[in-house]
Amino acid sequence: MLKILFWLFLISIPFGFRILLYQFTPGFHEYESIFLYASDFFLLLAVFLIFTKFRFVNFTRLSLVKLSLAVFLILAGFSVFSAGYKLLAFYNFVRLAFLAAMALAIGKLLEKGFLKLEKILAVIAGLAVVESLIGAAQFYYQKSLGLRFLGESFLGPAVKGVAKIDVEGGHFLRAYGTFPHPNILAAFLLLGLFALYYFWLNRPIKGRPFSALKQLFFGDLLIAFGLFAILLGLVLTFSRAGWLIAGLLSVAFIIYLGIDKNYRKQGLRLFMLLFAICYMLYAIFGWAIAPRVQISFGESAVSQRLTYNQLGFDLIKNHPVGIGIGNQTIFAVENNFYQNIGMNESWQWQPIHNIYLLIASEISIMGLAVFLMFIASLIFRKFKTQNSKLFNFLNLDFGIPFIMLVSLLLFGFFDHFLWTLQPGRLMFWLVIGLMI
Repeated sequence: MLKILFWLFLISIPFGFRILLYQFTPGFHEYESIFLYASDFFLLLAVFLIFTKFRFVNFTRLSLVKLSLAVFLILAGFSVFSAGYKLLAFYNFVRLAFLAAMALAIGKLLEKGFLKLEKILAVIAGLAVVESLIGAAQFYYQKSLGLRFLGESFLGPAVKGVAKIDVEGGHFLRAYGTFPHPNILAAFLLLGLFALYYFWLNRPIKGRPFSALKQLFFGDLLIAFGLFAILLGLVLTFSRAGWLIAGLLSVAFIIYLGIDKNYRKQGLRLFMLLFAICYMLYAIFGWAIAPRVQISFGESAVSQRLTYNQLGFDLIKNHPVGIGIGNQTIFAVENNFYQNIGMNESWQWQPIHNIYLLIASEISIMGLAVFLMFIASLIFRKFKTQNSKLFNFLNLDFGIPFIMLVSLLLFGFFDHFLWTLQPGRLMFWLVIGLMI
């Protein structure tokens, strides 16, 4: 029963069907509302069953990871009392607490051998391929596919508020999948991409008989198709942050593969495959990719991100002890922070596009410091358990979750969804669980 619930929860991460329970302001606003998600049902039951079956915290051996996480949650809980909308803050705190519990639960299940990392990565990779194909179909038809029951947004190039690219005066819908924004799809596809790296590299080719090599060949074809599908979806999100992170981490990882003779050949084959796929995709979509990679500070997407970040610094400067978890947007609206920087339209009232500034503004500067301590201690402890040289990413059970975590942490500099939106929160704390 427990395994079934966990797999149902894992599968539900990209599918954001939800019910609006309450909204704090007139008119719908994403960040001033309370929702119940389909994934909540599986999450709550799975966490409850896991905590009743396993012992999680031995207070005589409390690690820095668990201690810093506990302090972070305590600070988040205290921020509820300083929030203007305490019910909204409490709702976000409860979500954070359950996500942290989920991460601890996943770490414990992996430690006990109840779950296997490769099976989790296989599901992530499979879901990423499905999401890529959905996104590709959305881009081809330039509209939503009628998958509302899976959480798909209502999409179309003429629909107000939908993310589009402008090419030579034309407006083209970006791929969403079943996520609420293309950037969130891009982040999930990064996880799928690195999951497929795991399976590509975890297949030694030396000393195999002919039948085994034949099986390996067809296995590589399957992985190659998955890589093509995911990279196709990533291209069609037109997420520049996603492109940049995928490129930088893939190049760095492949260079590192060349250090170890056991992975050098597979690393070279992976590089050649990725190069061929990227060349093919650019040949097909270069007309849209080339304008997108040209970044100007005058471009609205760039200037607005800088403005949101400046808003974050202003909030932190004026309220260093925090304004309450989940309250940044509504606080900034009611205190004219958006209006003072020229953002008078309700669609512009979005969270700070940087999770680190967002955490500091809501929970406090100390809250951000403890959060960073938690991440640093998590990574450092994982390094220590490798029983080998530092930065041994070629232990794939460590290296791939580490790269996944780094990819999301980098994404956190460009967007807010890892802190504010259900699918972003779930994928972030899932990866934390893989690292724990």
